[in-house]
Amino acid sequence: MKVITVGTWLGVALTLPAMANAAFFDFQQWIADNGEQGFDNSAPFTLSDAGLTLTAKAFENPGRVASHVYMDGLFNGNIGGMGVCTTLNLNSRCTPSSDDNVSIDGMQEEVLAWEFSINITELKLELGNSEHPAFVNSSFNYSLDNGSSWLTATTNGVGMVTLMLGGMNQVEFRAAGNALTDNFYIRNADATVVPVPAAVWLFGSGLLCIAGIARRKSA
Repeated sequence: MKVITVGTWLGVALTLPAMANAAFFDFQQWIADNGEQGFDNSAPFTLSDAGLTLTAKAFENPGRVASHVYMDGLFNGNIGGMGVCTTLNLNSRCTPSSDDNVSIDGMQEEVLAWEFSINITELKLELGNSEHPAFVNSSFNYSLDNGSSWLTATTNGVGMVTLMLGGMNQVEFRAAGNALTDNFYIRNADATVVPVPAAVWLFGSGLLCIAGIARRKSA
């Protein structure tokens, strides 16, 4: 019978954080596979990868009124991504169809709220604009305290941006203004989870203690 040594178990344990350190959520691919549709907050949109689950909900301010996460489809050769829709029809499609991105319409401010199952250190996003090309060199707002305060982020020349979450598991997004050029979709997200080296070393230490006890008994 093949014996698995303590060293083997410890080697496996030390590889676990690297294996589960990041997750990728491709909303454009999800839409390509599942079709355009909206989600009510009572049955929110969820997506999992590499042991991490993202739950997305939508609200409208003022009043933080429940709205709908919307997975928008193809237009101008590009799949939109994740946005917000106020009203869905019986087929879970947005009505009107133009109200499917994250936007501010007068006093009506749409908020996209994400919650992760594990705390996040870094979040890399790719965004598209209202016409579905990349959201290039453009700004949006995000909040790490449920909308109590807002920070501004600006995408680069290909519509990407990195946010530092500092070990939080919640983040919210809104448009930075009410112009058409401020409206956006989130195409995908690359999330880096908080590493857990302490747990690994405790696991390894426990195995070494067991090995020591086994040696004393055999002696």
